[in-house]
Amino acid sequence: MFKVQDEITESALCVGIIAALIWGIGLSLYGFHQDLGQMSWLTWSVQLLGGILACLVVPLACVRGREWVLARIQPPGQASLRQR
Repeated sequence: MFKVQDEITESALCVGIIAALIWGIGLSLYGFHQDLGQMSWLTWSVQLLGGILACLVVPLACVRGREWVLARIQPPGQASLRQR
């Protein structure tokens, strides 16, 4: 489905997906334990989608940010070290 470029990106996606599942289950359990009418479906949906997006974007941003920083601080001859 996705064409993943490297193992680090794949690992970040796996971590994000696991975190999104935990977020969704936790938010659902929290919603079920609230009194009826205390949490609206709109609030729950926004929190669910926001949490899932954050869980998927943050690990990928960390990987991309790391690559960007390494590309800026390493001399061009050491670019092959990042490929390992």
